[in-house]
Amino acid sequence: MSTRGGYFSTDRIITLTDGVIAIVITLLVLELSIPVVSELQDSDGLWPEVRHLWREYLAYVVSFLIVGILWLYHHTVYRRIRSADGTLISLNIFFLMTVSIMPFTSALVAKNSDERLAAIIYGASLFLSALMLAGMFFYASWKRRLVDPDLPAAFIKRENISAAVILVVLATATFLGFWTPYSTYIILTVLVLYYWATTLMNREGVSATPHRD
Repeated sequence: MSTRGGYFSTDRIITLTDGVIAIVITLLVLELSIPVVSELQDSDGLWPEVRHLWREYLAYVVSFLIVGILWLYHHTVYRRIRSADGTLISLNIFFLMTVSIMPFTSALVAKNSDERLAAIIYGASLFLSALMLAGMFFYASWKRRLVDPDLPAAFIKRENISAAVILVVLATATFLGFWTPYSTYIILTVLVLYYWATTLMNREGVSATPHRD
């Protein structure tokens, strides 16, 4: 719904984003292979077949947690944004485009974990998702364009700097994939574990620093 001055409510943006992310995490699990022992020749039973698919299961867990992080930070960003304009809406659409490719990139890595290109594509897709999120908050918070006028300047600065640091980490992880894909996976896994650890400690935002409304 349009508001005065050419601005829009964020309600439909949030609803659309939640719906797309819900579909993405559903598609992630649908990418998992299901072994049927009775249809396999020379099979030693279900457990060996399941164990053989550990890369798919690991990729699913990591990708699920990453999508959760993206959703959580999107939620954090839009808690601070009071209205939207055409630019913010466009950034959010591009963000959804980068998130929606996650089932493909996750499956690509699971089935080609030793391939450098698979790691590069995976890292690049996450970098673009983080870039869109960082861009949304930076754009909305610049001169408090779309955020609460009372939002502390220190919080805005801290969030933007922290987002920039994460972008550097993601870019580095992607770049290292040119040498070995496992460096990309290790950095991304550490980043995921760090973020969820800070989330479990009830810290808020990409900077993982407490902030009271």
